[in-house]
Amino acid sequence: MSRQLLPPNATRLEAALADTLQTHINPSPLRGIADSARCPDALLPWLAWERSVENLSAAATVPQMRALIRSSIEVHRRKGTLAAVRQVFRDLDLGEVRIDEGNNRYLANGDMAADGFCTAGDPDGWAEYRVRIDKMLDVDQAAAARRVLNDIAPARCVLWGLDFTGATLIANGYAQANGKYTAGVITA
Repeated sequence: MSRQLLPPNATRLEAALADTLQTHINPSPLRGIADSARCPDALLPWLAWERSVENLSAAATVPQMRALIRSSIEVHRRKGTLAAVRQVFRDLDLGEVRIDEGNNRYLANGDMAADGFCTAGDPDGWAEYRVRIDKMLDVDQAAAARRVLNDIAPARCVLWGLDFTGATLIANGYAQANGKYTAGVITA
């Protein structure tokens, strides 16, 4: 407390207490702690905990952590929607994704699927979905993406798999099924 904050009719005892209890702490270093852009790297897990960010470990770099924390409020607002799933993939630098929802061999837009995603006549297949990614994922990145999907995706849906057969690294032979990479589809 400071003497300047006391009213004009303050007693001498109140003035003496104000002088005695006055602290000389500079609070300016604390201003950036709640901001994901200015928070020190060592405190990012605490900020993520405060914002209820699930699976911060899925972020491989500090900028990815900051992006997850920055968008956490918006993701929680839209949790369980396709928009939340897309946002988390963007935050993890996994690129843009397309999400196909299955319905007895037909996709949500009415096209017929002949790639094994939807099964004909399966009444339980309506809740399956797959995430198609244009970027190549290694096995560890795919596992992290699946953990994130378990927390963000709609609870009524079942992940069929992550499909990145359209990634250019598969087409040019760079990524091969050698333990680090798979052939392009990781089923759940």
